[in-house]
Amino acid sequence: MSRAPKHLVLAIHPIARGIAFALFEAPLSPLDWGLKDVRGKQKNARTLERAKHLIDQYRPDALVLEECVGPHTRRGHRTSRLLRLIANHAMGQAIEVHCYTRAGIRECFKDVGATTRYEIAQAIAAQITAFGHHLPPLRKAWMSEDVRMGLFDAASLIMTFYCHTRPTVSGPEAAD
Repeated sequence: MSRAPKHLVLAIHPIARGIAFALFEAPLSPLDWGLKDVRGKQKNARTLERAKHLIDQYRPDALVLEECVGPHTRRGHRTSRLLRLIANHAMGQAIEVHCYTRAGIRECFKDVGATTRYEIAQAIAAQITAFGHHLPPLRKAWMSEDVRMGLFDAASLIMTFYCHTRPTVSGPEAAD
């Protein structure tokens, strides 16, 4: 009996302090996740190097990023440029790159009643027990955002990828 090859999907999500990432082999099967802290001078160049290292380390079949082009994007010029550079590196490595807007992510989570980023994070934490203890408390208006929300943003990108690329069954299994 042979095992089916893994289909690795990596999401990289820039945050104020660096990048958050998640690596999945199936919709509810994370393999690795984390935060890469980048501070100081030449932040974009150093952040890009961290992202390239993740791509080279995991060799994913697909890379998922937030769409940062368009009238409704809230990303600044620096982050938009960083995301384009990350995408270009992945494409140079023959890795599929998929980009989704915040609206596209909300659309995939609407069936579970999650529309805000925090509600989406709660839905992810409920479905993936490994993420449950990373869920930060609900942010009050006077609080800065918890860095752990980046993990859930990365995971939401991957779950949106799976929402849009549901596999079709073909071959002997389809005959049943």
